[in-house]
Amino acid sequence: MLPNIDYLNKNSKLIVENLNQEEIDVYIFLTDEFQKGSILDNYVFQFTFRSFYRIDNAGLTSEFKAKYFENLEKYRKNKAIPIESIVRDLYDIPNRKGQKSLQFSFVTKLANTINSRFPIYDSKIAKVYNFREPYNYKTFDQRLNEYLGFYNLLSESYQTIIKEQLLKPIFKKFHSKFKNNSKIPDIKALDFIMWSA
Repeated sequence: MLPNIDYLNKNSKLIVENLNQEEIDVYIFLTDEFQKGSILDNYVFQFTFRSFYRIDNAGLTSEFKAKYFENLEKYRKNKAIPIESIVRDLYDIPNRKGQKSLQFSFVTKLANTINSRFPIYDSKIAKVYNFREPYNYKTFDQRLNEYLGFYNLLSESYQTIIKEQLLKPIFKKFHSKFKNNSKIPDIKALDFIMWSA
């Protein structure tokens, strides 16, 4: 499964122009801070991370956010990150409305912070791939399985795009626009590109 490669390459200039240096700098800051050591007492990291990934806009409780960062720290040395297990763990914590919520996107952002080989999933990426997010009337397990199925396809798609250099014009423009791009792995560059697209 691949996105519309021709469309992306034809619009490479607009896609890259839509990104700004601040987003790149914040990503590099978060990466550097995470690599320095434990983030459990690093409240500047946590605040910046929540702002950058819009966690504070999702109606989640302080308990959820604390557990989220505990998971980020807990799995920092893992090559294989148990995305399904973390989603289930966080699902048990109700949001501010007292409802349980499936926060798949935020868990992929956690995984990506630990290991950049894990792409980020969010609604904007879903649009590029024409993936319809599972409806709330489905059970938790049905919804989670649909997310996980798509996420596996997304991961494979990113590997194919990078290995076969299918978005070479966009990557070229991306790397010529942003300084410090040596600190941005290809999968993270692709995250930025797909989000912008």
